[in-house]
Amino acid sequence: MNSFFRLTMRERRLQFIYLLAAISFLSVVVSWIAFRNKTYSSSESKYLSNQIKMKERVLKSQLDNIPLLDSAYHAIVVYRPEINAVFIEVDIEDRLNEIRRLSNPQSEGTRFRTFAQIADFYKMMYVDKKLVWSKQSNISLFRKQLDDCSVGMFPGAAPAPGANPSVTSSR
Repeated sequence: MNSFFRLTMRERRLQFIYLLAAISFLSVVVSWIAFRNKTYSSSESKYLSNQIKMKERVLKSQLDNIPLLDSAYHAIVVYRPEINAVFIEVDIEDRLNEIRRLSNPQSEGTRFRTFAQIADFYKMMYVDKKLVWSKQSNISLFRKQLDDCSVGMFPGAAPAPGANPSVTSSR
């Protein structure tokens, strides 16, 4: 009892066309129901176009200032605090101030605040690098002073902590 529905090529095409028409009709009805109360006025389109233009302006500003950001980052990475070069420190601080100036308070939107955040981050990197070098130099100075103080002491004179000296007595 193998009874299969066998359709001819013409019937298959008609079924496909009916199915395609039903899906198209259904999508039109659903779209009409979903968007029947939407009105797009010219003021909304102007607002959206202004928003897009502002985002493009911010993106262009960011792309134009990438070399400044990269040079400031590279200057901080290359900076060595042990070398007393005031002109390098002034140059780094000028670059950080220039990055901060890119985020004007009169600029619209929050996207321009990224420049101030980048400047703050670079400033933290710069200060941390100086602070780490200062602490490391203090540690090396203290070690040197400890070595200088321990010159007169004998290394075997003090017992090791936790070691019990063995007493040998002969009776």
